[in-house]
Parts: sequence; C-alpha cells; structure tokens
Amino acid sequence: MFTLAKGQTSYHIAGLVLDENNRPMPGCHVKTESGFTVTDANGRFIFNQIPASSTSINVTFIGFQPFDTTLIVSGHHHLRIKLSPEDVKLNEVAINGTRLNTAPNLTRQTISGNQLSQQINGTLVKTLDRQAGFNTMDIGASASKPVIRGMGFNRVVVVNNGVKQEGQQWGADHGLEIDPFLSERVEIIRGAASIEHGSDAIGGVLEISSNRVPPSGFSGSWQLLGKSVNETAGSSLLLQQNNGSYFFKGRISVLDYGDYRVPTDNILYLTRRVPIENRRLKNSAGKEQDLFLQGGLVGENWRSSVSTSRVWQKSGFFPGAHGIPDNNRVKDDGNYRNIELPYQSVEHWKATSNTMIQTPHSVITADIGYQLNLRQEWSQFHTHFGNLTPPAVDPDLELEFKLQTLSANAKWNFRLTNQHTLTAGTQWQWQHNRTGGYGFLLPNYDRYTTGIYVRHDFALNRNWHFNAGMRYDIANVETEAFYDPILYNYMLARGVNEETSAFYAQRAMEVSRSFDNISWLAGFRYHSASFWSLSMNFGKSFRVPTASELSANGVHHGSFRHEAGNQHLNPEQSLFADAQLTITADKRKLLISPYIYLFSNYIFLSPTAEWSHLPHTGQIYRYMESKALLGGMEISYNEHLSSHWSIEINGEWIYNRQKPDEHVAAYPLPFSPPANLFTEISYALNPAKKEQSVQLMVNSKAVANQNRISRNEERTAGYILLGARMFIPVTIGKLPASINIQGHNLLNTKYYNHMSFYRKLEIPEPGRNIQVMLNITF
Repeated sequence: MFTLAKGQTSYHIAGLVLDENNRPMPGCHVKTESGFTVTDANGRFIFNQIPASSTSINVTFIGFQPFDTTLIVSGHHHLRIKLSPEDVKLNEVAINGTRLNTAPNLTRQTISGNQLSQQINGTLVKTLDRQAGFNTMDIGASASKPVIRGMGFNRVVVVNNGVKQEGQQWGADHGLEIDPFLSERVEIIRGAASIEHGSDAIGGVLEISSNRVPPSGFSGSWQLLGKSVNETAGSSLLLQQNNGSYFFKGRISVLDYGDYRVPTDNILYLTRRVPIENRRLKNSAGKEQDLFLQGGLVGENWRSSVSTSRVWQKSGFFPGAHGIPDNNRVKDDGNYRNIELPYQSVEHWKATSNTMIQTPHSVITADIGYQLNLRQEWSQFHTHFGNLTPPAVDPDLELEFKLQTLSANAKWNFRLTNQHTLTAGTQWQWQHNRTGGYGFLLPNYDRYTTGIYVRHDFALNRNWHFNAGMRYDIANVETEAFYDPILYNYMLARGVNEETSAFYAQRAMEVSRSFDNISWLAGFRYHSASFWSLSMNFGKSFRVPTASELSANGVHHGSFRHEAGNQHLNPEQSLFADAQLTITADKRKLLISPYIYLFSNYIFLSPTAEWSHLPHTGQIYRYMESKALLGGMEISYNEHLSSHWSIEINGEWIYNRQKPDEHVAAYPLPFSPPANLFTEISYALNPAKKEQSVQLMVNSKAVANQNRISRNEERTAGYILLGARMFIPVTIGKLPASINIQGHNLLNTKYYNHMSFYRKLEIPEPGRNIQVMLNITF
C-alpha cells in the first residue's frame, strides 16, 4: 500500500484535521471528486484508489472556516489540515477528539468540566450519581467510591490521565483520592471494558481527564465553595499558560469541613440506642489539601506532558465505627471541627507522563505513571490480648498500608482504510505494598500484571459497523507469611488447644500465585437512515483475585468483622452481553441499555458457620466463589419541551443472585443498589445563550425498597429526595463569573444508602444541604 509499484495509476490520500489548538476534530465532512467521508474520533480520513490526475479536497465543520485545495495526484498524499474558527459563532463548538477510542460500541456517557462544576455534590463520584447505571458507595459526607451496574471495589477501573488510579479499593471505608475540582472531563463506560483497561474493568470504567491543552495565553479560574450540612469552606485556584509550543497548569485546592448533620436524634446498633446530640454525627469532620502541576510540549503532530499531584485527606470516624458505640464517646464536646481518634489519614502522590503522536494514518499513545498511596487508620491503642504492650513509636497507629504502583501503557491505532482500523496495545503494572500498625489485616505483598490486546473495527457502510478484540493477561501475586507468637500464647492461656492456637497465630501464609487468562469482545453498531440506532456486544472477561481476597486475615473494625482470605481462589470469570437502543426524534432522545452477566465464580465475602477465636469478632467472614447471575437495564431520556424548558430522566433496575449448589444458597449478591429513577426539569431564561443564561432546575431521586439482600445484610427502605439548582452568570469587575446554588435533600428526609459504609450502624445519610459555589474565570 505504501510502495509505488511500477505502472501504478492510483494512489491514496490520507489526512489529519486539527483545530487552531492542534486538537483532532472528529465529525468533519470531507469531499473529493471521488467520494465523501467523515473524520473519525481522532480527526483522520483516507481515500483509496484515487486516479493520477488533479482532484479537489473540501473540508467543513460547523463554526469553522471551510478548507479547499486542489491536489495534483502523482503519488500518495499525507495531509495535515488546520481549520480556523469563524469570526462570528452562535455558540461554542466543543471538540472532544483527543482520546483514542478503542471501544466505540460500549455504552458511554461524557460529562464536561462545565457540567461537573454546575452539578458538583460533595465529591466527584457523588456528583455523577445522577447518571443512569452509576451509583455511589458512600462514607459519610466526605468520601465516595463508584459503583457501575451494581459492581464496585475492584470490578470498576478508575483511570486518571491515562493511568489506572490505585489505592486501597478493596475496603468499603476508602474513598477516591482525586481532587474534586480537578476534572476537565469525565467519561463513564458502562459494561465490561477489559480489552483496553484490563481485568478489573468487569463492571465498567470511570475515566477522569485533566490533560486538556489550555487556551492560548494566560488564563485561570478561582472557585469558592460553601456547604451548610457540615459548614464546608473550600477554595480552588487554577493558573495556566499556553505559549503555542509549550503549556503549564497548576491547581491548588483546600477543603475544611465539620461534623455533618443527620436527620435523626439517635441510632439503634445491636439493640443499643445511641444518641446523636444536636443531630451532628460526632467526629465526622475532616480536611483536604490538594496540589496539581502539569507541563507540556506541543509539536506539529505530537503532544507530551508531565503531571504531578498530591492529595492529602484527614477525616474522622464516628466513635463506634471502630468498635461498639459508647454513649460517653458520642457526647457533644462543643467543637464540631476537631478531628479526634479514631480517624483516617490518606496521602496519595502521583506522577504521570502522557505522550501522543498523531499522523494521518495512526495514533500512538504512551502513558507512564508512579503512585504512592499511604493510608493510615488511627485509633487509641487497645489490646484484645492481655499481654500486648503499645508500640514504642506511633502507639495509636492501628493499621497502615503503603502501596507503591508503577504503570506503563502503550497503544497504537492504525487506520488502514476508511473501513478498517486496527488497534494494538500493551499494559504493565507492578505493585509493592507494606503494612504497619498494632493491628493486622493484610500481609505485605507484591503484584505484577502484564496484558496485550488487539482490536479490529470494520465499517461495512454508513449503517453497519463491526468490531472484535482479544486480550491476554498474566498476573502474579506474592504475599509474605506472618506468625503472631503473642496471639499463640494468648489462646493457649484461654484453654485453646495447641493445634488451633498455632492455626490462628499464623496470621498470613506465604502465597505465590500466578494467573493467566483471555478476554474477548465482539459487537456491532447499526445506524438507521431514519432516527434510531442499535449496538450490541458479546464477550468474556475475567478478574485476578486481589491480595485481600487471597490473604486477608484479621479484625477489620471499619467493617465490624473478622475477614479471612482464601488462597485457593480462581480468577473471576464471566460471559456477558449488552445492548443499547438509541432513538432520536426532533428534540427527544431515548437510550435503553439492557445487559446480562453470567459468572462462573463470582468472588464475595460470605459469613460462615465458624466462630472466630479472635476476641470481639463473632463470625468469620471468608472470601468464597460461586456461580452468579447479574442483569439489569438502564434508561435515559432527554427532551427539549420548548425553547426554554427541558427534562432529563435516568433510571436503573438491577437483578442478581448466586446460583445455588451444595455449598451456596441462592442469595442475592451483596452491595446491590436498588432500582432508582432521577428526574430533572430545567428552565433557561435565555436559551439562545444557554451557557451564559440564568438556569433553574428542580430534581428528584426516587429509590425503591431493597428487600433482595445477601446473607446478614439489612433491608433498606426506599425514599424520595428533592433537590434544586440555580445557575447565575455574573460579572465581577471585568471578569466573567458564575454563582451556582444547589439544594440537596431539601425535605431533610431520613434515608439510608444501601451501600453506605455507615449503613450497618443504622446511621442515615446527611440531612438538608444548601451549597453555594462561586466560579471566577480570567
């Protein structure tokens, strides 16, 4: 194709279309005398079999000046076309073609930075809770983790600037360590995306980007945030510079908040009534300090950037979250902003390098990242063993996890013709975790993973598009043994026999497990010539067991149980199918997305009939595997009712259960979100300038009862929440600004999130919250 054979009389013309900031422009119309095409997600087009003669090239895109030229075709041509904006534009034209889309048929939802700023609700993850198929696992008012299609923890991958975010995802009391002000674009991929993102992406992917090249010159923004539910005071300052060939960005964010309000005077935990004085959840205050720096170079057909960030969080645990609640410990001390024991401290350092090289035929991306995640749980030293003495250093440090992660990803996307595109890639990751503290839950471990994948996309015509891909992964997990002689002597003194005492004293076994498996995906997308389209995917995915699932063995006070790993677990595997029907008519858009997963060995934490010999623990909860079925449906509806009014409706329904056998009953899977429906009605005062218009929104979220529960889970009653938003553009001096006022849980409803960390203690979710954000741009 690329060599000129003797006597050749036809050639190809390949092109790359960019905007004024060298960003690829998808969706441009390209015409020649031989045909017509549209640029792909990476701004590329190609025409084959062009005869040796002169031919015209015309490129158009709304809001940009057209490009016209005439080529003398006597050989292959590789064009780099830059479009200039029109002098007068009715509205801003958004170009979102800078990422490499290797899963075009998966169900995706993209949320811009402007939308995130207007909808921000406590945390980044909580802000996205309104989207269909997306839920949150909450830890009070300050932290959340994502749940997609009823799957969370290590079944959802979070990608930040091309690198998988790594922390202690396995715990229900661990949030997402990312600056809530930082995101410039968020994309939710619902459904298995293992081909590109690896084995943990069974449920889906949350892709967060802050890697956009800033506009030319010097610019920035300053955001001020206040919330009534816990007297949050927050501020974030962004400064950025783009001189054409290089750019710089820096952001610093600070948050400080007090104990949050709950709509109850007491809670009932293990038949014990615990007062909540002044309706403030004691010791739920916290603070956060975040820093982000980024520098980059931009060439004619390449871009490279280096980013560093530090996220530091400190937040209290409600007294009793680490042990049985005591009325004396929950008394009001007159200070709603102090952080006492017990509390958690998290420090997350990250450095990433992102490089993209783009030509008319191909896109090459390379991402390298290093992360250091230090998480500590502090609690006043206490011993369950009579002869255990406090450590000489940091006697109140109960648990410490120090995780280092090194990642490297590379992707190559090659456009063979307008019909055929090939993508190949590789990923590598190394993890090194060391633990500390007077408690014990996880041993030291190392983890290595490597994956390679290939994908082919084929456009039969304008209506039919097909894709298929395959991935092979290898993983190795090695844990260190740990023997506790103090526990051994304690149990002997309690009359336990030597064999059982030795068994419990061996808190961790030396484990070295290797895993390998294949994932595959095949699908199609059909675009009707009228108003509807249909996409379907079929595939197989798998997930490597985590170190905690293989080797945890200890009291996890945050979860109120003795957790035990199972070193004999196999990789979790599933077959899946999903579809998306899109119907667009006039000003209406309807999306319906059913899906189903069949797990051959779903891994979950299950109570056993075995009573733990560790003091103050009760039953042993052991990681087990079982056949399981998971299915559901998502629905999203948007309509412009008139020039001023619009409505958005997002709904979700999930059904799952274990498949019974001689060891497992047919229980539903744990941490399953109930059916829910979000509705928002919006009014724009000046619809012709919506981004600069006053906007009013009223919304509600209706959540059904969750009576389908796993063993030892609590049923959760349904609820309806009412909220409202107001967006007001203003000018401060000569600077454009906006005021965003939001109200959450306006009726101060007492309700429980079925997946909340505090659900087991019968602690309701936060009460009424009025939030104000001022955003000044310059």
